[in-house]
Amino acid sequence: MRQNTTVAVVLMKSEEGEATVELLEEPPGVRIHDHGTYWKIQADQEIRVRMADVADRLGRSILISQWLVIMASFVGRAHATDKEFVVSSDMMYLESGGTAEPAVIATNTA
Repeated sequence: MRQNTTVAVVLMKSEEGEATVELLEEPPGVRIHDHGTYWKIQADQEIRVRMADVADRLGRSILISQWLVIMASFVGRAHATDKEFVVSSDMMYLESGGTAEPAVIATNTA
């Protein structure tokens, strides 16, 4: 039986959500679905959202606690630090405390 590796993040429509969607539109393999009042963002294996990247898009700082308010749901194994939110299909990545190399990174690193 093949394991499903699709992960997802659901974000409420907001300034922070829009900045996140703009970041995640750029990497290949990320699918963004607009559902009117929220976005559903899907990718294979991993979605990583760095608060520094969101802050750059917003033009102001943002704490992970502020960003988590607009994240309505997720599919996968989630891990949050003060710098980023990661949802992954890879249990080994989370068991390593985030030190293992992820298979796919869906984020803008520019």
